[in-house]
Amino acid sequence: MNEKNTAGSQEGVYSPEPRVYELGYILSSDVNEGNLGEERDALVALITNYKGIVISEGQPELIDLAYPMSKVINNKRKTFSQGYFGWIKFDIIPDVINKFEEEVDERTSLLRKLLIKTVRENTIFSEQPYKLSKSSSHNEEGDSGFSSEEVSGTSHEDEGGEGDDLTKIEGIGPVIAGILNQNGIHSFQDLSSSKVGDLRNILKENELSQHDPKTWSKQATLAKNGKWDELKVLQDELIGGREA
Repeated sequence: MNEKNTAGSQEGVYSPEPRVYELGYILSSDVNEGNLGEERDALVALITNYKGIVISEGQPELIDLAYPMSKVINNKRKTFSQGYFGWIKFDIIPDVINKFEEEVDERTSLLRKLLIKTVRENTIFSEQPYKLSKSSSHNEEGDSGFSSEEVSGTSHEDEGGEGDDLTKIEGIGPVIAGILNQNGIHSFQDLSSSKVGDLRNILKENELSQHDPKTWSKQATLAKNGKWDELKVLQDELIGGREA
């Protein structure tokens, strides 16, 4: 265990080293454009409240979503085809990251977010305007709405393998899809035959235990059999991949 002495602290008292995180977020298109600065400031305030330091960021701007996203607002599900995308890279001690994420999730203006651990030199969400093109009607609500190809620059198909777009499974975004690929899960077939316990272990190893893979196998089974209408009905009953 590393020890770090800081001003005003007693020698030998453990103080965790900060780590670099990146928050990609999509605000509801219902947010007034004049209030975007306040929404951004509120997220930065959460970071600083937990002694975090902003490294760089991209200001929120209106984009077309890769596929429609829905959110339950006042006990009613509302679907959005546009949202304001922005990102913030910051360092913060890992001990508080779960509490920070909980507070981010409480923001009613937040349509979707993706929080990842990264390094100072690598920015996942480009400083260039982030453009997402609308895809086919089969691309239903997922974990983030970010295109896996645009985040990573490559896909399993690009590498010559045979794989499916796992982000079509609600609850799986590009980061989780990449992690599943690294663990040998590339297709709907692979995912449908995966045990929930094994999936939970994979998520836990990557500090993503807040995600629940309980419905992923059932969704993947419908997807591999081309039962997109049935999949849509099922996903309409889910919230972030979880059973409502």
